[in-house]
Amino acid sequence: MTSKMCGLMLVFALFAPSIATAATVVTVPGGTQVPVQVVEPISSSNANVGDVFQITTAKDIVVNNWIVIPKGSPGQGEVISVDRAGSHGHPGSLGLQVDYVYSADGGKVKLSNISHANQAEGNSGAASTATIASYVVLGPLGLFAHNFVKGKDLTIDSSKTILVFVDYTVHIKATAHPTNDYEH
Repeated sequence: MTSKMCGLMLVFALFAPSIATAATVVTVPGGTQVPVQVVEPISSSNANVGDVFQITTAKDIVVNNWIVIPKGSPGQGEVISVDRAGSHGHPGSLGLQVDYVYSADGGKVKLSNISHANQAEGNSGAASTATIASYVVLGPLGLFAHNFVKGKDLTIDSSKTILVFVDYTVHIKATAHPTNDYEH
């Protein structure tokens, strides 16, 4: 091996790590979509206003072909309203505020305060059916049987994705590009 080749190999060896981990500052506009999932299930049957919950990002967030928030990045949210399921088929509901996730460079990215007051599928049809059936079977006293049909509580688990948004424009030092099999 010639001394010129050895010198080139040494130069390449010195700069190769910095090339592989070169960072670029990426501007992430406010309003960028961030799908997240809860780490532990949250249910309208036992959640309370003020409860803090952990989240993770559901996929890589890519801006200008740079991963700015990796899939699985942790974050946090808070329960801001709870309505427990009740009689007459009244479904439970939850209001969630997703606060932040961590970016590729370790900074907190504030997410918009979107309340997700999703309602569980109501049992109003079941209550109406119970009322009609109980009237036929029990006569006029059966008209009050629908008071005993309880609605369904809402549970959000890690299989459900919640779409939130970056609250305001941020600048993130990104070091990785998505793989070739990345789905947009």
